[in-house]
Amino acid sequence: MPERFARLVGAIQHLFEDMGVDVVEERVLNFILQEIHCGKTVEEALDEPYVVNNTKPAWRREILERPELIKAVEEEVDKTFEGRKGDCGK
Repeated sequence: MPERFARLVGAIQHLFEDMGVDVVEERVLNFILQEIHCGKTVEEALDEPYVVNNTKPAWRREILERPELIKAVEEEVDKTFEGRKGDCGK
């Protein structure tokens, strides 16, 4: 895992501690963060088939119901990818 993602995932995991993040959810979080970096909203990233297939509806719903998590995720993504473009493969 690239260092910038490791640091970002660590910060996000801290926010999700009470949700019991496991290895699969860590990978899903990485995917969500990459999708947000590439311009998607949190809602759009949560609707991606990879996320839907690897998480429970309650997990996704809890994220959407906690606006402080969404704001924190978006702020962490902005800080992590500040000045970086071209990681989207599109």
